[in-house]
Amino acid sequence: MIKRCQSEGNNAGFTLAEVLIAVAIFVIAIFAILKMVSQSMELVKSMQKQRPDLGTLAGKTMMGLIAPDGDLASGETKPDDEDFGGNNGDSFALYPNAGWERYLEPIDETNGLYRVTITVEELSKKDGQVTESTLNFLLFRPDLAEAEVGAGTQ
Repeated sequence: MIKRCQSEGNNAGFTLAEVLIAVAIFVIAIFAILKMVSQSMELVKSMQKQRPDLGTLAGKTMMGLIAPDGDLASGETKPDDEDFGGNNGDSFALYPNAGWERYLEPIDETNGLYRVTITVEELSKKDGQVTESTLNFLLFRPDLAEAEVGAGTQ
């Protein structure tokens, strides 16, 4: 008689399905990590460009002090800003080749509604061309209206 050698329960390997699932999980994890690295590199590139943020300048305008203590008044102004070389910033300014100005136009002075236009001019280091960016928004400052109307009656 010939005995066949059968080992029951002695399977020491992985099935093909298990190997395929493990490889798929590994590939997905690698692509997720590569995507995160790519996004981080894009963030670093954008941070190195150091372009002025118009939203920050709008915030400075909205929170600006009213004249005579501050410089927030109707009309076109070029506020002093230490972050900008074109706005009396020193040699250590964050944006040495840029400057900004603000135009504050009353829509309804008695209620304190204003239209604000912020313009940023940047001188490119590479080609020497000036690029201009603008932001328009509405500003509601009843305290500014009171100061301007009060100053006009005196």
